[in-house]
Amino acid sequence: MEHRRRPDGRGHATVGVVLVVSLVVLGSTFVLAVGDRALRETQHRSDVERAQQAMTLFDSEAVGVALGDADRRTVALGRAEGTYRVEPSAGTISIINVDRDDDGDDIGWNATGFPTDDAADGNDDIEYIQNETLGAVVYENGDRTVAYQGGGVWQRVPGDGARMISPPEFHYRAQTLTLPIVQVTGSGSAAGSARAVVSKGDFRARPVYPNATRSFANGDPFENPVRNGSVVVRIESEYADAWGTYLEERTDGNVTYPADGVVAVELVSLAQVGEFDMPLEGGAVTVNGAAGAHSVERSSPGRTAFSIRLRPDDRGSAKFSNLQWSMYVDDGAHEFEMHLERAGSGDDCSDGSTGTAAHLTVYYSWNGGTDYHGWRTTTPIDAECEDLNGDGDDEIYLEVTFVDDDGDGVYDDAETDDVELEYQSLSSGDLEHFGPSGTLDGSHALDGHSAPGEPVTPVTGSPGTTRVSDQLVNHYFAELPEEFDLRVDDMGSDTVDEGASSGVFYEAGDGRGTTYLHATAARIEVEVED
Repeated sequence: MEHRRRPDGRGHATVGVVLVVSLVVLGSTFVLAVGDRALRETQHRSDVERAQQAMTLFDSEAVGVALGDADRRTVALGRAEGTYRVEPSAGTISIINVDRDDDGDDIGWNATGFPTDDAADGNDDIEYIQNETLGAVVYENGDRTVAYQGGGVWQRVPGDGARMISPPEFHYRAQTLTLPIVQVTGSGSAAGSARAVVSKGDFRARPVYPNATRSFANGDPFENPVRNGSVVVRIESEYADAWGTYLEERTDGNVTYPADGVVAVELVSLAQVGEFDMPLEGGAVTVNGAAGAHSVERSSPGRTAFSIRLRPDDRGSAKFSNLQWSMYVDDGAHEFEMHLERAGSGDDCSDGSTGTAAHLTVYYSWNGGTDYHGWRTTTPIDAECEDLNGDGDDEIYLEVTFVDDDGDGVYDDAETDDVELEYQSLSSGDLEHFGPSGTLDGSHALDGHSAPGEPVTPVTGSPGTTRVSDQLVNHYFAELPEEFDLRVDDMGSDTVDEGASSGVFYEAGDGRGTTYLHATAARIEVEVED
């Protein structure tokens, strides 16, 4: 009998084992590969984060050398993958005075992101105050960089642009630019463990602006305030977009990107005081930038540009019985006063109403009181009653709106509700600070500025010339110096409680001009080594 052999399954088992082993090996390899990649990415991020911290530390030490008393500092940058190096030619910063002829030309830019002159008026629009290489200390790890430049720390990430780690030495507040330019020089590079030696070398910080030894082409000294045109700061950098973000968020200026890798900010003077507590007698509100145009206005229509709210002095009557109160300017030959005095009788607000009112007088002299213009309200300004402190009883206050737009966006025209004043001769009793003893001269042409509807030659008589306070305040403020102090005079400090009084003042200026510029140049020498 023939016996058939049963199929041997051992061959299939062997194949199965091989397949299982192969899958295990492949799976392990995949897990190891993915894990290794994740580990390397984690290590990479950790190295970059350590570099950020190291650069921030470097920043603080570098400032101490560049702008402080230290002559030399050594900064341990730590151990990390990647390379540290000095790039002394990286980036530039320029401070440029544009539109020096004040013809109002818009800024033009050439292909490399520099402002252009207006050739038609003789190429006198632009002058460079400073043009300096910034330099940088750079950490590079693969496709990521962290850098110290211009007193700030920056990072560049592929696909995400540049961002700021710590801010640069650039401060613009209240119409003042403070800009210490820190230039990096030196050499060297190191991988792994690195340190940076920072020193002054032979260089010492020096003034850029103001600077008694330098002047503009027309002979104007490098002194504050900057009166002609406006100031532009131009930065050319691999981190220009991050610089731009900082400038947009931290400055009152027009930020533009005129070329790749270039950002520029034109610093504009908003010249806004905003809401203010009333100064005590002799104190002042400083106004800057109102000269040359009718610029007491708000950017948001329908809102008051200049007004005050006065409360009576607690030591006197609660109904302004002795009101003699002024805000005035006494600056060289310029004399200006806005004076409020009690008009007729009236009551306090004990019954919820009052008949108390005040006359407003406006005085201006351009030659120290020899000649002047005088104006007085045709109808006194009524006081008002309101529960100001929430005690259930009404309190009296006097609200005087000097400049508003009556909702139409125009701040120097006459509207029905505006305070109207008539041109007339004044006596010493009409003012608190000045004693007008000169000649009322309506024929004098005030030519310090021009505006729609001007010049006006005011006359006395029946009727005399009338104007509203919106027009007069804008007009005379435009005739005053670029910066002036609007001071308080309160007849022996006993007619108004300045501590309970307040005001609001907004002035748009001409949109061009930095009031004060404080720029210095400093240099550090950096050696990066293992």
